[in-house]
Amino acid sequence: MLWPAASRRLRARGMPGRFEMRVAGLLCLLALLLTPPPTARAEAAGPVRMGGDPRYPPHHFLDERGQPAGFDVELLRAIAADRGLELRFQFGEWNGVLDRLERGELDVVPMFISGDRRQRFLFTRPFDYRHHRLYARSDAPPVAGVADLAGRRVAVQFGGLAWEWLNTGRTGARLMPVNVEEGAVLAVARGEADLALVPADIGERAVARHRLRHIAAVGPPMLVMEYAFGVNPRRPDLVAELNAGLSRLEGSDRLLEMRMRWQDSSAATHARRWPWWLAGAAVLALMSLVLWRWRRGRRYPMAASP
Repeated sequence: MLWPAASRRLRARGMPGRFEMRVAGLLCLLALLLTPPPTARAEAAGPVRMGGDPRYPPHHFLDERGQPAGFDVELLRAIAADRGLELRFQFGEWNGVLDRLERGELDVVPMFISGDRRQRFLFTRPFDYRHHRLYARSDAPPVAGVADLAGRRVAVQFGGLAWEWLNTGRTGARLMPVNVEEGAVLAVARGEADLALVPADIGERAVARHRLRHIAAVGPPMLVMEYAFGVNPRRPDLVAELNAGLSRLEGSDRLLEMRMRWQDSSAATHARRWPWWLAGAAVLALMSLVLWRWRRGRRYPMAASP
């Protein structure tokens, strides 16, 4: 205990006395009491509404019972369990999903990150790296690069990344919009399009599922992009919660386990009907894993400025 004279000398030197220290302690305690825990903050904000494409396996889709499934869904559920978030799923046609997210009717949508999309949405740190490929009939003229797209009918998902890129670029391609990524490959098989530009894993899955032996990937990989959760621009708090959950999953390697399980499941779906699909899926999985591991240590901002 300080004597009164000693206490006065300490205050004269700018050091707090017992009264000031007690007040400071009470203020700190009050701040702690008034700050809700993460779970309480999440409950106050209401359920997190995830949007997506109902036909985008193995990433997110509606299964045969009409229930949300896929890698993205399992990942978000794991994050929600860790952070005390309540989820609601509202899947619909992709060409309207991004507009709903921008209007605030949805809170989170898994998607590729692009410069244009950064102007519209916030993003979590990436949890995958994927690329696109062109698919053509085996008797089609060769494709060496973007310049060879001029004048050719290219099927793409309406509102998808390939659609956005071809619309903004001056490739001279004739766009053929479809509602589902897989449908772009089928349009080539039916002769309705010359080429399909789709994510490589989606394209390989379509070729195997429908036994399109006359359809193959051509040209170099294109649109190598980061894949993350796009977030309602009015919800920076949600970006922080999702990033925190992602960090915990990465630290325990659960994210890697989920990724490999869904890639193995997608490959097994068609391996019996077309054995080489398993090898193709393994190559794509390895490429994705190498890119993810390579960049895993990089530091990403918690949110991108809209």
